[in-house]
Amino acid sequence: MWTTTYHRFLNRAAFLDACAAADWPVTHSAPQLPHGVALDMVGALIGPPSIGDGDAPVAGEVVDPRFHVNLAWHARNMAPAFAASQIAPATPSRTFGLPPAASSTPAVPTSIPAWKGKAALREAGLLGAVEAAVVAAGGRVQDAWEGASEWERSSDFLLSLAAGLGLTSSQIDETFRTADLIQS
Repeated sequence: MWTTTYHRFLNRAAFLDACAAADWPVTHSAPQLPHGVALDMVGALIGPPSIGDGDAPVAGEVVDPRFHVNLAWHARNMAPAFAASQIAPATPSRTFGLPPAASSTPAVPTSIPAWKGKAALREAGLLGAVEAAVVAAGGRVQDAWEGASEWERSSDFLLSLAAGLGLTSSQIDETFRTADLIQS
């Protein structure tokens, strides 16, 4: 059976000093634990995160800047070097939970009405360049531009036109999102 103990040190160096006093070798700033000991290094205690402006997560405030560790002991007593640092937290826990935030970026529509796409291109200042590229391409590209009632995000026509204009996939996605929000 494992027994968990909670410890607070002034800093990480004080924790490593206790490890050395317990005769645990320290290499690369980490103790080599004996059999029957498990370690969870927590560090400073941080309050729960919150949701800030724009639905972005905001890190919690530092509740206690000292160095905290959780030790678990199996079939052995706690090393005496850790007795002075042992604490009894009111709510022993390593982390605070935060429900997953909804994505602040809307999904990219798979298709949009062509008129909305043209309106979004106009608002982005790209409509003139796109129309010039369509005329230059001619043939099927021009037929698709003039006759399509909707644009598919994955269409070869759209992808080749965008590549010719040097538009990135992110720019195309943003144009589709913008077009999708346009109301008639």
